[in-house]
Amino acid sequence: MPTPEYDLRYWQAALDELETYLQSPELFWNLAVTPPPGGAAYPPLTLGNLLLARQRLQRPLPPAIEAQRTRLEQRLQAVQREWRANWQRKARKELEMRARLWAQYMDECAQSPAEAAFYANEVRNRVLADLLTREGEADLPAAEDLLAYADKRLRAHFQPGDFLWEADLAPAFPQARFWYLYGRPRECR
Repeated sequence: MPTPEYDLRYWQAALDELETYLQSPELFWNLAVTPPPGGAAYPPLTLGNLLLARQRLQRPLPPAIEAQRTRLEQRLQAVQREWRANWQRKARKELEMRARLWAQYMDECAQSPAEAAFYANEVRNRVLADLLTREGEADLPAAEDLLAYADKRLRAHFQPGDFLWEADLAPAFPQARFWYLYGRPRECR
Protein backbone atom coordinates (compact mmCIF):
# COMPACT_ATOMS: atom_id res chain seq x y z
CA MET A 1 0.00 0.00 0.00
CA PRO A 2 1.10 3.56 -0.56
CA THR A 3 2.97 5.66 1.95
CA PRO A 4 1.45 8.88 3.35
CA GLU A 5 3.74 10.87 1.05
CA TYR A 6 2.43 8.92 -1.96
CA ASP A 7 -1.18 9.62 -0.97
CA LEU A 8 -0.48 13.30 -0.30
CA ARG A 9 1.13 13.72 -3.71
CA TYR A 10 -1.89 12.05 -5.36
CA TRP A 11 -4.32 14.14 -3.34
CA GLN A 12 -2.49 17.37 -4.24
CA ALA A 13 -2.47 16.52 -7.96
CA ALA A 14 -6.13 15.51 -7.83
CA LEU A 15 -7.14 18.74 -6.10
CA ASP A 16 -5.27 20.77 -8.71
CA GLU A 17 -7.54 19.30 -11.40
CA LEU A 18 -10.66 18.52 -9.42
CA GLU A 19 -12.83 21.43 -10.56
CA THR A 20 -12.09 20.71 -14.23
CA TYR A 21 -12.73 17.01 -13.63
CA LEU A 22 -16.05 17.67 -11.90
CA GLN A 23 -17.22 19.76 -14.87
CA SER A 24 -16.29 17.06 -17.39
CA PRO A 25 -18.39 14.04 -18.38
CA GLU A 26 -15.39 11.73 -17.77
CA LEU A 27 -15.40 9.27 -14.90
CA PHE A 28 -11.66 8.49 -15.17
CA TRP A 29 -9.22 11.41 -15.47
CA ASN A 30 -5.49 10.94 -16.04
CA LEU A 31 -3.29 12.98 -13.74
CA ALA A 32 0.11 14.36 -14.72
CA VAL A 33 1.88 13.35 -11.52
CA THR A 34 4.95 11.23 -10.99
CA PRO A 35 5.03 8.87 -8.02
CA PRO A 36 7.85 9.06 -5.50
CA PRO A 37 10.89 6.93 -6.35
CA GLY A 38 9.95 3.28 -6.08
CA GLY A 39 6.23 4.06 -5.88
CA ALA A 40 3.58 2.49 -8.07
CA ALA A 41 2.01 4.50 -10.87
CA TYR A 42 -0.86 6.65 -9.69
CA PRO A 43 -4.40 5.59 -10.53
CA PRO A 44 -6.52 7.94 -12.59
CA LEU A 45 -8.53 10.56 -10.76
CA THR A 46 -11.94 9.35 -9.71
CA LEU A 47 -13.81 10.44 -6.62
CA GLY A 48 -13.40 6.93 -5.24
CA ASN A 49 -9.63 6.99 -5.69
CA LEU A 50 -9.47 10.45 -4.12
CA LEU A 51 -11.58 9.31 -1.16
CA LEU A 52 -9.44 6.20 -0.73
CA ALA A 53 -6.27 8.31 -0.54
CA ARG A 54 -8.03 10.54 1.99
CA GLN A 55 -9.16 7.53 4.04
CA ARG A 56 -5.66 6.03 4.10
CA LEU A 57 -4.45 9.34 5.54
CA GLN A 58 -6.77 8.91 8.54
CA ARG A 59 -4.07 6.81 10.22
CA PRO A 60 -1.65 8.32 12.74
CA LEU A 61 0.71 10.67 10.89
CA PRO A 62 3.78 12.73 11.79
CA PRO A 63 2.86 16.37 12.60
CA ALA A 64 4.23 17.82 9.33
CA ILE A 65 2.25 15.35 7.23
CA GLU A 66 -0.85 15.86 9.39
CA ALA A 67 -0.62 19.62 8.81
CA GLN A 68 -0.43 19.09 5.05
CA ARG A 69 -3.33 16.63 5.19
CA THR A 70 -5.41 19.19 7.07
CA ARG A 71 -4.73 21.90 4.45
CA LEU A 72 -5.67 19.53 1.63
CA GLU A 73 -8.84 18.49 3.47
CA GLN A 74 -9.89 22.14 3.71
CA ARG A 75 -9.31 22.61 -0.03
CA LEU A 76 -11.31 19.47 -0.78
CA GLN A 77 -14.23 20.61 1.35
CA ALA A 78 -14.26 23.99 -0.41
CA VAL A 79 -14.43 22.32 -3.84
CA GLN A 80 -17.13 19.94 -2.61
CA ARG A 81 -19.26 22.88 -1.43
CA GLU A 82 -18.78 24.85 -4.65
CA TRP A 83 -19.42 21.94 -7.00
CA ARG A 84 -21.87 19.93 -4.84
CA ALA A 85 -24.26 18.82 -7.60
CA ASN A 86 -21.39 17.78 -9.89
CA TRP A 87 -19.68 15.95 -7.00
CA GLN A 88 -22.86 14.04 -6.17
CA ARG A 89 -23.49 13.14 -9.81
CA LYS A 90 -19.96 11.74 -10.22
CA ALA A 91 -20.16 9.92 -6.88
CA ARG A 92 -23.42 8.21 -7.88
CA LYS A 93 -22.04 7.22 -11.27
CA GLU A 94 -18.87 5.73 -9.80
CA LEU A 95 -20.79 4.03 -6.98
CA GLU A 96 -22.94 2.22 -9.53
CA MET A 97 -19.83 1.07 -11.40
CA ARG A 98 -17.96 -0.07 -8.25
CA ALA A 99 -21.01 -1.95 -6.92
CA ARG A 100 -21.38 -3.70 -10.28
CA LEU A 101 -17.68 -4.67 -10.33
CA TRP A 102 -17.87 -6.02 -6.77
CA ALA A 103 -20.99 -8.07 -7.56
CA GLN A 104 -19.34 -9.39 -10.74
CA TYR A 105 -16.31 -10.48 -8.74
CA MET A 106 -18.51 -12.33 -6.28
CA ASP A 107 -20.27 -14.00 -9.25
CA GLU A 108 -16.87 -15.04 -10.63
CA CYS A 109 -15.99 -16.48 -7.22
CA ALA A 110 -19.17 -18.54 -7.28
CA GLN A 111 -18.18 -20.00 -10.63
CA SER A 112 -14.51 -20.51 -9.78
CA PRO A 113 -13.53 -20.82 -6.10
CA ALA A 114 -9.91 -20.16 -7.11
CA GLU A 115 -10.93 -16.50 -7.58
CA ALA A 116 -10.73 -16.16 -3.78
CA ALA A 117 -6.97 -15.86 -4.25
CA PHE A 118 -7.52 -12.39 -5.75
CA TYR A 119 -9.70 -11.14 -2.91
CA ALA A 120 -7.15 -8.76 -1.34
CA ASN A 121 -6.99 -6.82 -4.62
CA GLU A 122 -10.64 -7.10 -5.64
CA VAL A 123 -11.97 -5.92 -2.28
CA ARG A 124 -10.73 -2.46 -3.25
CA ASN A 125 -13.94 -1.99 -5.25
CA ARG A 126 -15.95 -2.78 -2.12
CA VAL A 127 -13.97 -0.19 -0.13
CA LEU A 128 -14.50 2.41 -2.86
CA ALA A 129 -18.24 1.65 -2.95
CA ASP A 130 -18.40 2.11 0.81
CA LEU A 131 -16.61 5.47 0.63
CA LEU A 132 -18.77 6.64 -2.29
CA THR A 133 -22.02 5.60 -0.62
CA ARG A 134 -21.55 8.44 1.83
CA GLU A 135 -20.85 10.95 -0.97
CA GLY A 136 -23.74 10.50 -3.41
CA GLU A 137 -26.45 11.72 -1.05
CA ALA A 138 -29.06 10.02 -3.17
CA ASP A 139 -31.11 6.90 -2.97
CA LEU A 140 -29.38 4.35 -5.20
CA PRO A 141 -31.40 1.19 -4.70
CA ALA A 142 -29.75 -0.64 -7.61
CA ALA A 143 -26.23 -0.10 -6.23
CA GLU A 144 -27.37 -0.84 -2.67
CA ASP A 145 -29.06 -4.04 -3.85
CA LEU A 146 -25.91 -5.15 -5.69
CA LEU A 147 -23.77 -4.50 -2.63
CA ALA A 148 -26.21 -6.31 -0.34
CA TYR A 149 -26.32 -9.28 -2.74
CA ALA A 150 -22.53 -9.48 -3.00
CA ASP A 151 -22.04 -9.01 0.74
CA LYS A 152 -24.53 -11.77 1.50
CA ARG A 153 -22.58 -14.13 -0.73
CA LEU A 154 -19.32 -13.09 0.89
CA ARG A 155 -20.60 -13.45 4.46
CA ALA A 156 -21.63 -17.05 3.73
CA HIS A 157 -17.96 -17.99 3.18
CA PHE A 158 -16.13 -15.27 5.09
CA GLN A 159 -13.36 -16.25 7.48
CA PRO A 160 -12.64 -13.38 9.90
CA GLY A 161 -8.95 -12.71 10.38
CA ASP A 162 -6.22 -10.12 10.27
CA PHE A 163 -6.44 -6.86 8.38
CA LEU A 164 -5.73 -7.57 4.69
CA TRP A 165 -3.65 -4.54 3.83
CA GLU A 166 -0.57 -3.17 5.57
CA ALA A 167 -1.03 -3.17 9.34
CA ASP A 168 -0.30 0.57 9.68
CA LEU A 169 -3.46 1.29 7.62
CA ALA A 170 -5.77 -0.59 10.00
CA PRO A 171 -6.54 2.49 12.17
CA ALA A 172 -7.88 4.25 9.05
CA PHE A 173 -10.24 1.35 8.31
CA PRO A 174 -12.16 0.45 11.48
CA GLN A 175 -13.39 -3.13 11.54
CA ALA A 176 -16.98 -2.22 12.42
CA ARG A 177 -17.39 -0.35 9.12
CA PHE A 178 -14.86 -2.14 6.89
CA TRP A 179 -15.51 -5.69 8.14
CA TYR A 180 -14.65 -7.19 4.72
CA LEU A 181 -11.02 -6.04 5.13
CA TYR A 182 -10.59 -8.17 8.26
CA GLY A 183 -10.45 -11.65 6.81
CA ARG A 184 -11.13 -13.30 3.50
CA PRO A 185 -13.43 -15.87 1.95
CA ARG A 186 -12.52 -19.47 2.70
CA GLU A 187 -13.67 -20.04 -0.84
CA CYS A 188 -16.17 -18.41 -3.09
CA ARG A 189 -19.49 -20.05 -3.87
